[in-house]
Amino acid sequence: MNTMNSLLRVVVLLGMALLSGTALAQAVSSADVNIVSIEAQSTKKGFLCTVVINNQNDDDAYDTRVLVLLPLQTPKVRSATVTGGSGKCKPHAPFGTPTGFVEVVQCDLGHLPQGPTVRRTVTVTADPSTADPVYKRTCSALIYSPVGDIDKTNNYAAATAP
Repeated sequence: MNTMNSLLRVVVLLGMALLSGTALAQAVSSADVNIVSIEAQSTKKGFLCTVVINNQNDDDAYDTRVLVLLPLQTPKVRSATVTGGSGKCKPHAPFGTPTGFVEVVQCDLGHLPQGPTVRRTVTVTADPSTADPVYKRTCSALIYSPVGDIDKTNNYAAATAP
């Protein structure tokens, strides 16, 4: 009977703890990685896409990535950099035949601390698009992290060069 009373006591205490919300609770991380601004510039020598990002919620984001989409028929990415913190970018393998175009750059930012003043800037410089001039020279960016994101409406933005 002593074992039965002990078991009953454990079940009652566990039930009370669950009802009070103090036991077996696990912390849930929630970041808010977002695109603060994006700018597209087209010149005779090339195309420039600048993306400013941050994490506005109260938890840090990890394994953070930004995809930058370049104008249609971009032949070559000249540089892709991250400033304001750690990160590295690399152009995606060329698409299309026969020459191929580089229209996507992936940037791995890793750990992105929280706070509205913690910002990273991704800058991609590319050769001018070979597409007909009627196609707008746009760039867009998507940011994501495996940490829960409380507001996904600010994870994507686009800009068109004037």
